[in-house]
Amino acid sequence: MISSQIRANARQALTGKWGKGALLVLCFGVISFGISFILNLIPLIGSIASAIISLPLSFGFTATFMKLKRGEDVRYTEFLDIGFSNFGKTWGVCGNIILKMIVPIILVVVFIFILGFGIGGSAASIFSNSASSSAGFGGIAIIGFIGYIAALIYAVVKGYLYSLSYYILFDNPNKTGKEIVEESESLMKGNRWRYLWLGLTFIGWAILAAIPFYIGFFWLVPYIQVAMVCFYEDLANKSDSNPIVEE
Repeated sequence: MISSQIRANARQALTGKWGKGALLVLCFGVISFGISFILNLIPLIGSIASAIISLPLSFGFTATFMKLKRGEDVRYTEFLDIGFSNFGKTWGVCGNIILKMIVPIILVVVFIFILGFGIGGSAASIFSNSASSSAGFGGIAIIGFIGYIAALIYAVVKGYLYSLSYYILFDNPNKTGKEIVEESESLMKGNRWRYLWLGLTFIGWAILAAIPFYIGFFWLVPYIQVAMVCFYEDLANKSDSNPIVEE
């Protein structure tokens, strides 16, 4: 399916459920913000706890829209049950994604260091009136900046390979994190551009949803979430549609 067909499938799946989708977004936003706010009142430990909890909650949020799309009964706070009952599994998947992403992560960190070193050295050289040193450090900064941008693009492109991991986890809770990540990688090979393009097609809607006061996002977020579920199901042959293939 092309992006327009995926969006059409999403709208069809949301027929009669737009209000529930909007309330799911509202409940998730209020509860996750409340949890984060309370935990962040505790210095350092609270911030760490908030970051640790956010991933399972996000998984639970994704899972509720998978259930909504499939016509299953969904409670407004079910993302809490799903997230905390799969706490270890979500972080297990995350750990395997990080292992797969270790090379681009290291490259990004290295080039940030080079960029900072170049900028810092150049600034110090200016204060010491050393034109030759300033030019040399400036060159290092340029190399660091170019390398950082290239490494960042590499990380984003590679990261798309694992974008279906949590959909797969919901459907295959007995698989290991390694198996889930490898399955996402297999499904997304040759389909990363289609995934990116599907996301880009919502930009116009996002602009409209922001007027007024971002209220439209209560309906846009369910639309995007269900569209991504449709994309995943199509690739995984879990729907009646034909699988997406690279042209």
